[in-house]
Amino acid sequence: MQLIGADFLLICDEKFEILKNAGILFDKEQILEIGEYNELVKKSPQNTQYYKQSVITPALCNLHLHLEFAQNKGILNFGNFGRWLDSIIVNRDLLMSGNLEKEMQKDIKHLLQSGIGFVGAISSYGYDLEILAHSPLRVLYFNEVIGSKAEMVEALYQNTLMRLNASREFASERFFPALAIHSPYSVHPMLFSEILTLTKQENLPLSIHFLESYEEREWLEHKRGYFRDFFKKFFHTTMQPFYSIEAFLDSFKELQPYFVHCLQANKDELQKIKNLGGRLISCPKSNRLLNNTLLDLSLCQEVGISPIFATDGKSSNDTLSLLDELRVALYAYKGYDLEELAKILLLGVTYYAGKSCNIKIGSLQAGYKPDFAVFKVEAREQIALSLLLQAKTAEALYIAGEEINLRGDM
Repeated sequence: MQLIGADFLLICDEKFEILKNAGILFDKEQILEIGEYNELVKKSPQNTQYYKQSVITPALCNLHLHLEFAQNKGILNFGNFGRWLDSIIVNRDLLMSGNLEKEMQKDIKHLLQSGIGFVGAISSYGYDLEILAHSPLRVLYFNEVIGSKAEMVEALYQNTLMRLNASREFASERFFPALAIHSPYSVHPMLFSEILTLTKQENLPLSIHFLESYEEREWLEHKRGYFRDFFKKFFHTTMQPFYSIEAFLDSFKELQPYFVHCLQANKDELQKIKNLGGRLISCPKSNRLLNNTLLDLSLCQEVGISPIFATDGKSSNDTLSLLDELRVALYAYKGYDLEELAKILLLGVTYYAGKSCNIKIGSLQAGYKPDFAVFKVEAREQIALSLLLQAKTAEALYIAGEEINLRGDM
């Protein structure tokens, strides 16, 4: 049994309760009690630590990232979705070769140092499997499916099964195999159908990039624009959209998937996502770099969706730090009260992220997993805002009740 305390403790519940001079009593299995630090000391007098001028939060959750793109440094083109996707196709082999493993290890260390304890990793090739499985992180491991050619459907499905089975070998209370469908423009209906069936049969978590760009919406709605030329240019074929937007959404009944980005989704489509029990993940820096726009938070509030925030990968970001991500969002969403916006953003990487996984993480409550981060923050008021403005790295990080070494090799 251990006890840690700090000047402020962010429970991260729907009320955004903040405790002063508070502590967490825990073992390796769960949080045992939350309360006033000096009272909890009486229950664990031998193994205690108090962090002055600090804030304790749940360990942060980064539920959408592409670790396999760790080597992108000035290789891919930003500023326009079409130019970016072209550069992905042209440079994919380069990005997946060389010192990829070393760069992924660096990114995992950076994730931990920024207070992240749980990730949703979208894996296109499986290169990140063992690195993530052997890391201290809790991992929701999405084996991604992509492929638009009918003649390749069976081979792609078998490849997906192989990668899924490989990830199952590492399944544990910290590592959860899952599936991802890349997008409605990139997955053939026969492959799509097989993956949905597999998802239902195995009761697996599912993630989808959805309506990320104007180009995608133009293709699905009007059968024209960037994607018509894209398939000709790179795959030497003439294509038609596989789905309407409505039909694509209707396919996910009873699955409650993660819909990622949704920048071009209108109110009716967001309402349908809400009615499906879907979860929405927003990646503000990625969305600015590729599409020069942000998710409409007011529209989400109208339909009752509480967004989760994530970084995406270095394919469309310069860092995997959620602290950096939330600061950008804090500055980008003008018109909101700063402290209230800071709370929305923090709940999107703690409470709502954890709630979406049906795992007791993301909130500091008795019975929850003992995963929490400590940040150095000097503040008396506006604690959420001060945290986002001041914290660049975590002072300490605990996952499954064990303190992670943030300074040396991991």
